[in-house]
Amino acid sequence: EDLYNSFLLSLDEAIQVDIFFHHFNPKTFQNLILNNSGDYSKYVIMPANLKGTEKLIENLPADKVYILDQTHSELSEYSAIYQNFENDIFKCLTKAIPQLTKYTKAILVFSSKIQPQGMKDGFLKFCIENGIKNEIIYTVENRTPEKSEVYIIPDDRNLIRIIKKIDEEKLVLKKDIGIISYNDSLLKEVVKGGITTISTDFNFMGKNLAKIINSKKVKKIENPTKLTLRNSL
Repeated sequence: EDLYNSFLLSLDEAIQVDIFFHHFNPKTFQNLILNNSGDYSKYVIMPANLKGTEKLIENLPADKVYILDQTHSELSEYSAIYQNFENDIFKCLTKAIPQLTKYTKAILVFSSKIQPQGMKDGFLKFCIENGIKNEIIYTVENRTPEKSEVYIIPDDRNLIRIIKKIDEEKLVLKKDIGIISYNDSLLKEVVKGGITTISTDFNFMGKNLAKIINSKKVKKIENPTKLTLRNSL
């Protein structure tokens, strides 16, 4: 929402923007591309981690395509503003080493269907280089949190689940167990005294997307990501 709103505010008021969601469904993605080919002057596409998107995007004029958030080597010819997920998680976890030393195991909640592969790769690289015991799980739904664990959680549904389970187990956040969430929000500033986050700047991403489109030049911009330390770590 922050990304979309900042993008709209950075465009001329006369420009019409329509938004469609593919929900990480390959068939829906295909239909959206093919059914809208030729209908717009520009196409901003979030390919996520869907496979084979380059073949579908070839149906659109290359100079009218802009890749957003996740990009792939197969899409290198297009303008893009993107997150470097592997480097970002590695860099942010490295900054948090003083806080992470109190925990004995790092757990990444990762869905290969939704989350970018780079996030998993960067997490494993950090753990291996720093000798940190680690685990990757799909969901915390059937998991009982234990003392000295720290959870890195990209999605808010699993974030709420782990907070509820921590309360049920009478564990103390920050003291007994840690949480790092993805994508900062006002809610995460206040929940449980504040949740530590790794987050890209979505307002910056939206503004730069508008700049790229207005410049009409092929540009690639890596969007900045930062660690915000709060009471959960």
